[in-house]
Amino acid sequence: MAWLASLGGASIALPLEAQTGALPADPVVVTARPLPPRRETLRWFGAISGYPDGDAPLSRLTEPLCIASSGLAAKAALPVADRILGHAERLGIRLGGDKCRPNVLILFVDNGAQQVAWLIDHRPGIFGDLPFADVRAMAKDKGPVHAWHMTAITSRDGDQLVPGANNIPTLNIPSASRITLPTKSHIAAAVVMIDRDAVNGKTIHQIADYATMRALAVVRPRRTEGISTILTLFDEQAAPEGLTPFDWGYLRGLYAGQGNQRPGFQYAAMARFVDEEINAGGKTP
Repeated sequence: MAWLASLGGASIALPLEAQTGALPADPVVVTARPLPPRRETLRWFGAISGYPDGDAPLSRLTEPLCIASSGLAAKAALPVADRILGHAERLGIRLGGDKCRPNVLILFVDNGAQQVAWLIDHRPGIFGDLPFADVRAMAKDKGPVHAWHMTAITSRDGDQLVPGANNIPTLNIPSASRITLPTKSHIAAAVVMIDRDAVNGKTIHQIADYATMRALAVVRPRRTEGISTILTLFDEQAAPEGLTPFDWGYLRGLYAGQGNQRPGFQYAAMARFVDEEINAGGKTP
């Protein structure tokens, strides 16, 4: 299809013309835009996380990543998947083998809202334990992206829910701590559904990086001021070329440590990684 040609496009940086003669009398001064205050960065982290309760750990993928995709020609779908896998490796996420069972689905469809409505009627199990009100809200969302996760809670040592008295699920919790949480939240599966029409004019890198952010973290895109993020890819405002220092900071902070930190401590780690990404040469907002 014609729109696939736009996915393979690459921008070319033209070399500067050689400069000759004496140096200009007035020096060139380059001024970078200042970074948002740390409190604004932390507030943004909380906003895209949905402002979780302080006793609720942020969810992350712990099983080997295995991607399945449909709706794109192989010449576009394979580079998208390869780039997501490369990002996962950088985050320390294990990768599944050739015959792995997919736990991340990247789907390109004609109308995401209609697809969600069909799944509600015919495949409701694909939504896991997502609240029905949230599922219904997705079906009414006319935006170009519909994404959700199936998550599971374990103890900080990995113990799962077991049947208890009167067959009520019970979780064995170790001793409590004021610094860390006694539980972890695992992403068991993720679905990222993108309308095919919406990828017109987007590059493979942009699509893969957006899918990375939506699949590997339970985030909700929010309109931002002063923050550059790939989560704005389908907004009216200009989107970055790929994952930004803020995106990498969020992901690296999410996958750092044992996974049972309180959100506030996790956000602080994310902010440190943002600074590290920028100091390492990442683009400022």
